[in-house]
Amino acid sequence: MRIRVCKSGSLAALGFFWIFGYLVLPARAQNPDTMDLDQNKAKARKLLNQTIQAMGGGLYRDQTQSQCEGRVAQFDRNGGMLGYSFVKSDWQYPNKNRTEYIVKSTKGGMFAVLWGNLPIKGGDVVQLFDGDKGWTMDKSGVSESDATVVGEFQAGLKRQVRNLLLHRADEEGVFLHYAGLGTADLREVEWIDFTDEEDRTVRLALDRLTHLPERTVASTPNEETREKDEDVMIYTNYELAQGIQTPKQVTREHNGRRIYQIFYDSCSNAPNLPPDFFTEDGLRKKYKDTGGKVKAEK
Repeated sequence: MRIRVCKSGSLAALGFFWIFGYLVLPARAQNPDTMDLDQNKAKARKLLNQTIQAMGGGLYRDQTQSQCEGRVAQFDRNGGMLGYSFVKSDWQYPNKNRTEYIVKSTKGGMFAVLWGNLPIKGGDVVQLFDGDKGWTMDKSGVSESDATVVGEFQAGLKRQVRNLLLHRADEEGVFLHYAGLGTADLREVEWIDFTDEEDRTVRLALDRLTHLPERTVASTPNEETREKDEDVMIYTNYELAQGIQTPKQVTREHNGRRIYQIFYDSCSNAPNLPPDFFTEDGLRKKYKDTGGKVKAEK
């Protein structure tokens, strides 16, 4: 991960620089170290509002569902690709998700999917979450998801970009802080920090030119190692879908190691999903109708 936070004035010292073929002139940036708490919070709120507008404004704010289809690849500790699968991820905001996988190939028989690890060997799996509940459908049937997998899903919600932009700053016990200018993957970004009472921090990087989310960096205390785990989500290749900016490529890193990379072929921000789509009964009905086979609904 290549992240460098710059102090105020450091860009001016460069005079100017080039990014992706465009000349970028230096601009005066506010130094968070010289701002009082009210100024700092107001700056952070302003950036969040700019990003909401860049994402689609009222369309983004009022969005209730989304659906994306594509491919997901997983990587081993040395950076080699373990395997890939078809993936279709459906959301009913704020806290319902249904993700379907058809695994094409794996090395070693283990494929780490988006929330936790499932032992898949060229198999088909559906993971369904509804807040603090979860279920898994595979060839053996529908069963409740392991508590650690549900916990990972809930932790992921706290660092989800949509939640950060629309809700997290208003939650009790969450401290919002403008952290200044920096660079991420050769792009100039502005950082906003969200810190809660349990010493968990999520840093949100916003592209300074487009205001679109570039990445999140979540630091969470690890009770076993007594250190902090770092989870990074990187969002690229934005495209408009039903008036909402949607990243078509998503990468996750854990403690400096790339875990998976998703390439979405298509996304809809207004899918027509059945009423029981995010329920256990709906998942059991799918298993009965398909004999345990995962097949993406059109």
